[in-house]
Amino acid sequence: MVVNFSHSGHLGDIVYALPAMQALAGRVGATKIAVYVPSDNVTAYPPEMKHTGGAQMVSRALFDFLAPLLCIQPYIDGCHFVPSHEIPAGAIDFDGVRCGAIDLVKGNIKDNYFKAFAVFAESPRRWLAPSDASASVQYDILISRSERYVNVAIDYGVLAQLGLRIGFVGLEREFAAFRARFPDLAVDYAPVRHALDVCDQIAKASLYIGNQSFFFAIAEALQANRLLETFEPIPNVIPSGGRCGQFLNTYGLGVLTATHFSRSITFPDLQACLRSDYHMYA
Repeated sequence: MVVNFSHSGHLGDIVYALPAMQALAGRVGATKIAVYVPSDNVTAYPPEMKHTGGAQMVSRALFDFLAPLLCIQPYIDGCHFVPSHEIPAGAIDFDGVRCGAIDLVKGNIKDNYFKAFAVFAESPRRWLAPSDASASVQYDILISRSERYVNVAIDYGVLAQLGLRIGFVGLEREFAAFRARFPDLAVDYAPVRHALDVCDQIAKASLYIGNQSFFFAIAEALQANRLLETFEPIPNVIPSGGRCGQFLNTYGLGVLTATHFSRSITFPDLQACLRSDYHMYA
């Protein structure tokens, strides 16, 4: 038996919705779910929001990036990109969380679905698995940093003291911006074909560091060792389960990373590192 669900995105929201979809399917004795993503949902985001789907919530390119990750999961029967009128009748509409009853900018995104559909949240556990293929390169630290939800006061250059192999996964323009901002930090670009490659890279790394993005949702679903660059104006990503941490400033980034690798790190201006400037978010 397969239970059908629809969800118009974002990609990270789809990943966070999967545990609630599984729970709802289990309620009726089903072991499989099918995910339908409407191809005709448009956004009202202004250009400065830098939405990667452009005018669509999920574009064809974004769906094609996501699908390989979902399709290999043993509990997912299929992942479909169709116009809204082709979504099967009776599919459970997960866009219901946007009805206005839930404050979507605070709390754990994953919990929004548990609240909306009245299902129990079990102890945190992995709900995505990597492929059997090995990542081409294994990094000590794998970083991603999207163009949104960024604290520009954080200095990732502090990680250079650790002498570790660091990779960056994301868009080429995101990598270019990261390298330009932290030119003294040796970091490789890790190209990927799709989200399953991202999943494999995160799974192989000793530590993943990212901001509030689709890639962090993957790390959360993997229960990977992970650190979150928090975006306090919209605190709706909350790591839970496994080895995870959050940082507000350069001090937090440096100390948590050094602790993970059992290394030491120094801060030339500790008081400056300890300050969190809420005007430095972009």
